[in-house]
Amino acid sequence: MSRRDHLRFPGDERYRSCRFGGGCSALGNNAVLAQGTALSPESAEVQADRERRMKWCTKRNSDVIHWGLYAVIGQHEWAMESEGIPVAQYQQLAKHFTPKPHAAREWAKLAKRAGQKYMVMTSKHHEGFCNFESKLTNYCAPKQACGRDLVAEYVESRPRRGIARGLYYSLMDWHHPDGARCATDEAARVRFVEYTPAWCVNS
Repeated sequence: MSRRDHLRFPGDERYRSCRFGGGCSALGNNAVLAQGTALSPESAEVQADRERRMKWCTKRNSDVIHWGLYAVIGQHEWAMESEGIPVAQYQQLAKHFTPKPHAAREWAKLAKRAGQKYMVMTSKHHEGFCNFESKLTNYCAPKQACGRDLVAEYVESRPRRGIARGLYYSLMDWHHPDGARCATDEAARVRFVEYTPAWCVNS
């Protein structure tokens, strides 16, 4: 089965907004996780808060930086899936992911020169590797060869240049043993769904 298949939760409309990493807020608001149970309509307060937080998205000229282990092999963020790289092999890239310190400072300068209004960096993509310090896994930059919290560097790098910043975080996780199985294995799906909110709250 393709790892891409686990982006689908058959018959479960609650996860429609989670498929590409955008569902963290839905899973983090005490949503009922029993299959087939619909989420309650959002309150006006929740909707207003979302609109406030998403104002940055209306700005044009952006810099979206996909950054992860795939950079080691000069590939894009879907390399693990498109190249069919096994987890055990792919995770070895963490031993070689040693990016230049404070590269985000140069990104910010380039963004300003290019007239960009906001920057978004990958904090965790589907590959499951975290660019930030995590209490839940050792599969993260600070605990691997990199030895640094890359998200912290990115956040600290933003100069007083009027450039908004954001982070991309994917709920999908090909590194997790249930990540790919959850599309066809109900027990795996339950475990993965229970595991996901922990990331939203504790990472």
